[in-house]
Amino acid sequence: MACHEPEESCFCKVFGTDAADPEADADVKGIADVAAWMVEGSLYWKALTEKGEALTEAVKELLTPADGDQAKVDAEKEAIHNIVEKLPYTHLSLEGWDGNATDAKFNSPVWETLYKPCLACGTCTFVCPTCQCYDIKDYDTGHGVKRYRCWDSCMYSDFTMMAHGNNRTSQLQRFRQRFMHKLVYFPANNNGMYSCVGCGRCVEKCPSSLNIVKVIKAFEKHGGEK
Repeated sequence: MACHEPEESCFCKVFGTDAADPEADADVKGIADVAAWMVEGSLYWKALTEKGEALTEAVKELLTPADGDQAKVDAEKEAIHNIVEKLPYTHLSLEGWDGNATDAKFNSPVWETLYKPCLACGTCTFVCPTCQCYDIKDYDTGHGVKRYRCWDSCMYSDFTMMAHGNNRTSQLQRFRQRFMHKLVYFPANNNGMYSCVGCGRCVEKCPSSLNIVKVIKAFEKHGGEK
């Protein structure tokens, strides 16, 4: 579904998402079966794949033909594009961030300054739609031991704690890991795709105003030099 009102904290365009046109994203990434736009209280719907056609057929009693309304959808797209272009982070540069930047970014002194305001609260990880860290817990239920997978955060000091201890012993290391994963490690292992969608949730929720935008800008300013 197209984003009717992009937030000021959004920067989805930086990571290749067209907020106005899910159909365009689907063409490139194959990620959608139906594209939809909300215009003047009406939902405009377009099937993009065979699955989308099947879904459309299944709910056809709820739909009516939108012949002649393409101009309204086009106007909605233009309005969204105009909003996106004016957002403060829309033209954020990812230059120097990719799967080949491991050594330069990992060893940069920029992290020493960046991490210090971090409270290790984990808010950024819990609001992030692409964070997926988890822990494994064993519980005695009274009827045997059950093992559960539960949500966790790479920002916590006991994350990945093992018998020998923790392989990241400082908050600097944990802070660095989160953003290196998003911007370097993930694209290195996923054909250049970043583990960030530019939703801006971390921009809005971090109590210390630390977020991926600030990290990218800090490295842009200092060049990420050793």
